[in-house]
Amino acid sequence: MRSLALAIGLCLLPASLAARDTVGTYAVRALGVTVGQLQVSGRVTDSAFAVTAQFTTSGLVGAVKGIRFVMESRGARRGDRFIPSRYSEDMDTGSRESRVQLVWKGGVARASGSEVGEPGPYAVTDAQQRGAVDPLTAMFMVLRDQPRDGLCRMSQRIYDGERLTEIALTGRSEDGDTVTCTGLYRRVAGYSPQKLAEKARFPLTVTYAPEGDLMQMVSVRADTTYGPATIVRR
Repeated sequence: MRSLALAIGLCLLPASLAARDTVGTYAVRALGVTVGQLQVSGRVTDSAFAVTAQFTTSGLVGAVKGIRFVMESRGARRGDRFIPSRYSEDMDTGSRESRVQLVWKGGVARASGSEVGEPGPYAVTDAQQRGAVDPLTAMFMVLRDQPRDGLCRMSQRIYDGERLTEIALTGRSEDGDTVTCTGLYRRVAGYSPQKLAEKARFPLTVTYAPEGDLMQMVSVRADTTYGPATIVRR
């Protein structure tokens, strides 16, 4: 759930003729019903990016009732590479609130906040997480409007301050104007051997459709520990 999450400091980025905005509202479905709404707003320039996302539940499903996430990330851009400098998340489950921040120095993130404790026996090392991005930056890399030729070429590690995962979208198929990317989301480090044995790989499908001169994400389908889930643009 930590990887779900709105509002953005677009004013934090300088104006640029190359700036591209991505704004979207998405319905999140799991357990056979719509469980919440995800709102994303971001801007990419030639050299920087900023994005904010908010997830709120519909209150219809007891297991996820009343959950809210707000996430913000910003950093540099080098071509297809996104290099976060700061990330924050604010989570409210209805019974517990937590706040976590990540700050990067020398390509390595340091975590602070109410949910950050002493490293455990399966803690992610600096070497393992070097080059990883935060959960929101990774999500934005998938959701953002982007050129058709650049689709389905993603392989990115993700660090949330405790766990290391990886998303890879390398399969590609086309149906008329739409493009569908297939791949995997997998657990890499920060998990116990029991958790890795339980399930470490989750199939993922992302579909894009034309929007002006770019391609826009219209749906994501993924396996999760709770069963199949989908995100559909409204």
